[in-house]
Amino acid sequence: MRITLICFFTAVLLIALDISRRINLTDKLPMLFWLLVLPHTAVIVYMLRFQPIIRIIALLLVFSYVFNKILFLPNLRREAESKRLFVMDGGRLQIIYCFYAQIIQIIVYIVLFTKCSFQLNKLFTADLVVTLIVLWLLGASGTLRVLCTSTWLSVIKRIICIIFLQFPITNAIVMLYMIRVSALEYEFFSFKEIRQERRRIMSNLCKTKYPILMVHGVGFRDLRYFNYWGRIPNELEANGAKVFYGNQEGWATTPYNAEILKDSIMHVLEETGAKKVNIIAHSKGGLDTRYAISKLGMGEYIASLTTMNTPHHGVKMADYILKLPDGILNTIARYVNGVFRRYGDKNPDFLAAAYDFTPERAALFNESCPDSPDVFYQSYTSVLKNIFSDYILIVPYIFISLTDSSQNDGLVTVDSAKWGEFKGVIKNKHHRGISHGDIIDLKRENFRGFDVTEKYIEIVSELKNKGY
Repeated sequence: MRITLICFFTAVLLIALDISRRINLTDKLPMLFWLLVLPHTAVIVYMLRFQPIIRIIALLLVFSYVFNKILFLPNLRREAESKRLFVMDGGRLQIIYCFYAQIIQIIVYIVLFTKCSFQLNKLFTADLVVTLIVLWLLGASGTLRVLCTSTWLSVIKRIICIIFLQFPITNAIVMLYMIRVSALEYEFFSFKEIRQERRRIMSNLCKTKYPILMVHGVGFRDLRYFNYWGRIPNELEANGAKVFYGNQEGWATTPYNAEILKDSIMHVLEETGAKKVNIIAHSKGGLDTRYAISKLGMGEYIASLTTMNTPHHGVKMADYILKLPDGILNTIARYVNGVFRRYGDKNPDFLAAAYDFTPERAALFNESCPDSPDVFYQSYTSVLKNIFSDYILIVPYIFISLTDSSQNDGLVTVDSAKWGEFKGVIKNKHHRGISHGDIIDLKRENFRGFDVTEKYIEIVSELKNKGY
């Protein structure tokens, strides 16, 4: 009885010491033991079936505590403040545990069959089932954590990982790949968050004199639960910026949207008490803003206009699309207009908006909408490097490359995007390139050699330094 009580209180003491962080039951060395014995809980309990029930309960108490800790709180380090990184790093550890547990259990079963004449019976079946469940839970939890939190894994890579995790040999390769990617991402963003973000917040790096108004492009709206600009607004606000949105329509004409922008600008000025705003506009949003400045007298209320991948000089692809038979064009227009009415557009006009993108209309627009001397104009654009850079824009990229210029972002050429003070082409050093959607963080992905949130922080901090 005394030994039984000692066993029970030892189990409780181990758990208490682990909770208080006096010891770590899931440290590297103990983990080798747990990865060996946890999958065989059924066999161990069976072997102890003649022992006092309290000893078995003590054993199960420790085993269940350790397994739940591995499953729900695999990592204790909090070098990074981000919950995303914390969850991702836990997933990485779980995949590591699953990987080594598989190797250990393969060795165990080989030994059982070759050295111990292990019989195929109900006990073996129960042991095998429990082992597979433990390995599956570890692998599934780790994979889910990494796939849902990693920004370095594209949608295509996520799909490939899910598919090849189902097969024995490729399973191990995919796990090693996910371990490597998540480890590199963790270290990169831990450094960024700890050493950079705190200094930025302290220095108000993006606290501009005038608030920031972000103006979306064609085919989208400023939705509440899906931000057109991805992670960018949160990063700007975390570094001192005041961010607002244009709230214009998705497929309305440029003059119609310009009227909405006028109201949005005046609302921001009234709310903040500022005399002007800085506008960052993407794609057609740049044209809507330029119209509001030139035609609606908003120049005196706008300090700067930064356009991102805006087709200031038109897109030749629009000419080819508009040469389609009228029946096809009208069918497309009715469908698009109907969809966007349901999303809140009051006056969608697909065909009229499409004509605004033609080089001929762009030339007329530029002639009739001269720059205001009160506004600082600057422009940026990006380019794709090959047809595989962005699977969503493969077809338009090929078409524009063949009919216009290979220097394009999948929709807009470099020459068309130049307006005011051209700040250059945004690109990375790798094969990916930066697409029309990447420049607004559409997919919420990070790429080697390019951090979209960093770029916008740089843009806004430069506006701050210029006195805007």
